This record gives sequence, structure tokens and C-alpha cells, in this order.
Amino acid sequence: MANKQLVLIRHAKSKYPIGVPDSDRPLSQRGVADAGAVAKWVDASGLRQRQVAVVVSSARRTQETWSLIKGNGVDSIAKSEPQLYEATPETIRSVIVATPPAVEVLIVIAHNPGLEDLATSIASNPQSAAFQQMVGKYPTSGIAVFELIDWKSLGAASALLTDFVVPRG
Repeated sequence: MANKQLVLIRHAKSKYPIGVPDSDRPLSQRGVADAGAVAKWVDASGLRQRQVAVVVSSARRTQETWSLIKGNGVDSIAKSEPQLYEATPETIRSVIVATPPAVEVLIVIAHNPGLEDLATSIASNPQSAAFQQMVGKYPTSGIAVFELIDWKSLGAASALLTDFVVPRG
């Protein structure tokens, strides 16, 4: 029986300022609006009614995405995780499996291609409409929601993809 929810959020749309290192790129105006839409989705999802933990890449655009989500009333404190910047699917998985058992919902805010590759590999239901939408394109502000038994068991085809949404502001 699944009792954990994993929420994989790709950061909101960022700017590409000349001379700014990739890790320091800020959100664009559209990204700010989209992160607000993600926040509304999180608020409406009921996730906050459970024990939630959040891990966020150390990149500026992911930190800004979380700041805007949190600003809409999400009470969870996020852990900044430098490993999530430019992470492989296996690195992201290692962060997830280290989650304490008491956590019921884990929100991960990170980057492609690692996030999308992980989501694709862990989904146990590739025939679902949510999976087909996710593999069609995992754009900025995309959210994949999975159910799983426990954090340590996360592996290939081990999590049920229950939703894939792309909130826009």
C-alpha cells in the first residue's frame, strides 16, 4: 500500500542574462507568474495537510521558485541541496531515498534533464495519460506526482504516477 507522495517540480522559467553563470540565472517575468501558479496548485492539492519535506537545488532559479511557492502559505522549510544542481537521475534518487521515514510528502525542486529522466524511470504506469503527457514534454513548472510505499524502495518502475500538471500564471 502506497503511503508516500513524491512531488517532482521543475523550476519555473528563467532569464538568460549575458555574463551570468548558469547557476545564478534568475526567474523571468513569466517564471515568477508560473511559480505563483505552482503555489496555487500546491495550496489546492492538500499536500500541506501531511508531513511535508522540501529539497531544492542550490541554483538561484530553483531557490526563487521555492520562495514564491512558500510565499503563498506553504509552511514547510526547504533544505537547499547543492547535489541537485545538474544532477543525474541517480543523484536525485539518492537524495530521495535518504528522506526520513516520518516524511509523508517530499517535494523536490530541480532541473532537467535529470528530473525528467528520473520521473520517466520510476513510473510504474507508462500507459497512463499522465505518463504520456510527461514524456511528451516536461516543461518549466511541470509537476509530476507519484505514490510509493517508502522512500528507500524507490527504483525503476516502483512509483505510481498519479498526476502530471503544468500550472501557468
